[in-house]
Amino acid sequence: MTERADDRGGQVAAPGVMIVPGVRLGAKFAEGTLAELYKGTQRALSRAVAVKVLKPSITPASQLGKRFLREASLLSRLSHQNVPHVYDAGESDDRPFIVMELIEGPSLRKVMDDGGPLPVDAAVAIARELASALAHVHALGVVHRDVKPANILLSRRGDVKLTDFGIARDTSEPHDGLGVVGTPAYMSPEQVLGDRLDFRSDLFALGIVLFEMLTGRRPFEEEAGRTVMQKIRLDRYQAPSSLRPEVSAVIERVLARCLEKNPTHRYESAESVARDLDEYLTSVGAEPTRSLVLDRLLATKELTPAEMRAALGPLVREAAGSNAAQKRSGPSSSGRASRALGLVWAGQIAAAIGIASIVGWGELTRERSGDAGRGATGPRPPGTPDTGRLRVVARPWASVSIDGVTVDTAPTNESFRLLPGLHYVRFSHPSLGNVDRVVRVTKDATVWLEVDLEEARR
Repeated sequence: MTERADDRGGQVAAPGVMIVPGVRLGAKFAEGTLAELYKGTQRALSRAVAVKVLKPSITPASQLGKRFLREASLLSRLSHQNVPHVYDAGESDDRPFIVMELIEGPSLRKVMDDGGPLPVDAAVAIARELASALAHVHALGVVHRDVKPANILLSRRGDVKLTDFGIARDTSEPHDGLGVVGTPAYMSPEQVLGDRLDFRSDLFALGIVLFEMLTGRRPFEEEAGRTVMQKIRLDRYQAPSSLRPEVSAVIERVLARCLEKNPTHRYESAESVARDLDEYLTSVGAEPTRSLVLDRLLATKELTPAEMRAALGPLVREAAGSNAAQKRSGPSSSGRASRALGLVWAGQIAAAIGIASIVGWGELTRERSGDAGRGATGPRPPGTPDTGRLRVVARPWASVSIDGVTVDTAPTNESFRLLPGLHYVRFSHPSLGNVDRVVRVTKDATVWLEVDLEEARR
């Protein structure tokens, strides 16, 4: 797909070529039942985008065309770091289009196909991000109806994104006319029966995805003489710990509540699922989600060492500054520098990309070594002793995560209790992207962190 400009700098469509206002279209990189996906550049901001375009063989007035238009409408209402951001939508040459965030990275389906089950902490961290996305989606009255690994993208920045809202249901609509829709292996019992669905159907699908990430197989598999839909409705599943002993009783309880046949017995909300998964990750001292995702992508060769360095750029820059200070004050221990890599990714990644040789990482390990360091990531509940506080200010606004845990939307009056040491903070805005910072918190003191996202983009 190419384009040319007239003498005055405006776009002129070559025969058969679609023009998307404000976007320079590039190559097609994916295609589905309804739409084609193109890479593009948003001219005004020089920002890489994905452009989803209804196939020319489908008319906008058809039932399939209306599904595409509904997706654009639903996505425009969502603003969450785990859902692709929509920048624009419209129609050109009688073809509807959606301009959205470009997610550079593979699907969870591909990662599992290439590398098998995920490390337990990585699987739980990804499920936690999905639960956070679903909590936001459900709060706006939307049921996704097709939560599955193929619709979950793991970006080369370490983000987890829930995609493809083509069959999502707006609960404010009395009936969407689509009937029984979804992917059979990830349907809830009520979805299989064609009953009216609410958000708890998505929680059942989330449980299936988590089970598959942990064990490499789904809890309900089709077999001779018994369809997967029958098994979802009627059968019990094998305990994941019998397939993988390191799956703890805590995670089995989370799965059991998600996979209840009766929706009234499941979790009361996706937010409750996220909270339980958060507590587990904190209890085991897991690394931030970002590093766990990057670790897996590198292990399955979906990420290169250069991409790892780029994704961890803010932390590497922090290390470089610390390195300069260390050179002035004297050399540090190479063993201490190596241990410090636990802040952001597993030791095997350090060996792969050579960051362990950065002496400045030794500065980070003083707060990250030993038993206290294992629990040093993430916000602490009120009343936790020996903590400091972090206050954040973002202009114009941003979703805030600390050590991989989403905590609030800034500006906020809340302060966050953190153990003394260095902490990783991400500010996310649908139009202005992500800004990453590393801050040092000290006991019984309050640290203020202010970020102007528009200034940071310049």
